[in-house]
Amino acid sequence: MLAISIALSFNAVSGELVRGAKITEVANTGANKDNFYVKVSGGTGPCANGQIEFYANAAPSSSSYDQAFSIALSAAMSKATVRIYNYDNDTCHGAQFISISGF
Repeated sequence: MLAISIALSFNAVSGELVRGAKITEVANTGANKDNFYVKVSGGTGPCANGQIEFYANAAPSSSSYDQAFSIALSAAMSKATVRIYNYDNDTCHGAQFISISGF
């Protein structure tokens, strides 16, 4: 039972790449791959003040990938803060979730 509790608590926080950051750059591809990336400023997490990549093949669906790009653009234009996750690991490559707040 203890092992299950530890595993669940680890997974609950695993994957948060950045929280409370602002997007300073959005590009439709990086290194001519099927991805887009954002550069973030501030925030907390392993990718704070860095670059985060969203790969099409890591997204749950193509529409989810397109929505992530739209949300990233909206966040950059509105200067809102973002929260970005990679559900597979804590690397800044292969993010699958983005949310905006602080309009």
